[in-house]
Amino acid sequence: MLRLLSYNIHGGIGRDGREDAGRVLEVIRRADADVVALQEVYDDPSQDSSFVRALEQLGYPTVVHGPVLRRSRGAYGNVMMARRKALEIQRIDLDVGGAEPRGAIRLQLELPGGRLDVCGTHLGLSGSERWRQLRLLEEQLSKVGERDAGALQVLMGDLNEWRPGTRFMRAVRQRFPHLSRCRTFPARRPWIALDRIGLRGPVGQVSFRRLDNAPADRASDHRPIVADVVPAE
Repeated sequence: MLRLLSYNIHGGIGRDGREDAGRVLEVIRRADADVVALQEVYDDPSQDSSFVRALEQLGYPTVVHGPVLRRSRGAYGNVMMARRKALEIQRIDLDVGGAEPRGAIRLQLELPGGRLDVCGTHLGLSGSERWRQLRLLEEQLSKVGERDAGALQVLMGDLNEWRPGTRFMRAVRQRFPHLSRCRTFPARRPWIALDRIGLRGPVGQVSFRRLDNAPADRASDHRPIVADVVPAE
């Protein structure tokens, strides 16, 4: 079984307004996922409290930070982590002139049953921005799919869209037929599904769930989601 975790950590600021990176680290430890996608990560490697360095202490051989901009708290962006050494690492620029720069990180991993190609992202705030970013992502992922036919492909992260009937969500479902629908935002009482995990390719079984136990219920303004996947033989 393969376990995937997607989590918008809100810079480690919980729904109580308190910044506590330790709570986020504990959520990741307890999830015990093989691949982790984090969004809204701040890091300043010059500080003793570097969050990425703390992530590296969790025992994941692959930890990739993909900053998209710099703020007062440090470099801001996405992180991808994997329990295996990545065969490929790609940082994808998704800046289409929206409210802020956006990006994605793609990892390719070798699993006992075949290749896994997984992409973590945080998309823009406007519908037109998200649509253009989805097309950019699909362009990159399709190239990989053509080259590595039969690979399991995963898209996960904060897609910033919850309305199921939009053109964007219809396109996401068409491209990734195994798609989570867990409500993840706001953390205090989740009622919209901003965060998603989508899969295509050789999927045998998949189950999605939201993490609700402490500290996942308060460590961010989002709740994390997990997918447990059994690839098809």
